Amino acid sequence: MCGAIIAGLLLLALLPSALAESWQGALQRGGTLTVDPGSRRALIEQDGRERPLWDGVHRLEDGSTVTIRDGIAVPTAAMLDTWRGGPVPAATYIDRYCQQLVRKTCGFDNACNHGAACLRARTLLAAEGREQRDLPLTAGSHPQTDTSGRCRAALAEPDFTACPSLTAVTGDSRCRALVAQACGEADACATSAACDAARQLLALETEERLENDDPAVASLTGRQCLEALDNPFFAACLTANPAANR
Repeated sequence: MCGAIIAGLLLLALLPSALAESWQGALQRGGTLTVDPGSRRALIEQDGRERPLWDGVHRLEDGSTVTIRDGIAVPTAAMLDTWRGGPVPAATYIDRYCQQLVRKTCGFDNACNHGAACLRARTLLAAEGREQRDLPLTAGSHPQTDTSGRCRAALAEPDFTACPSLTAVTGDSRCRALVAQACGEADACATSAACDAARQLLALETEERLENDDPAVASLTGRQCLEALDNPFFAACLTANPAANR
């Protein structure tokens, strides 16, 4: 467990913010504001010259504002979208645990529709639906019930196995390629820190895809995996000498 935590922390340190694009916005009073994704330093380019932008609240041409403190920009939603490579997918199912369980066990493509785990998950989803219908309208559109809690716990239970199609090579997982690269053929480098970190990312990505409305859209962790493919830490497993990858 300790090794897994260390690998995860190391991964966060290794994913370079330089891979993200600088955010730019047109200032209402003229000039272009540029914010670096790593340092968050704010610079204004005007009349062919670039200089730090003074502290305060600055209005952009679109009417939005950017706050600068000690030369550092307070990140806005637009900046975060740019640095993440686009808007984060909507987490429609984030608290709909029975639907997550069905997606996990049956597959996004229903490839495991007749499996025992899938059938049990669908039974729980139906039970949750009956409980929700018995609740008053004031409970909301997707209220939590006793069965909701059961589904939440089941997401971590080994009896509710994940459908293999979730992380298939030909599927929409971006982290699957990172696992293949870091762990190697036949898991030759399975004990390496890089392989462990890649598997952690794959697990996180799967959780995000279960929560997101469209599992085919790259999640935040999926984008990190795409960036990590070029990171030396996740160099291809040397099958002939797996010890070199440790």
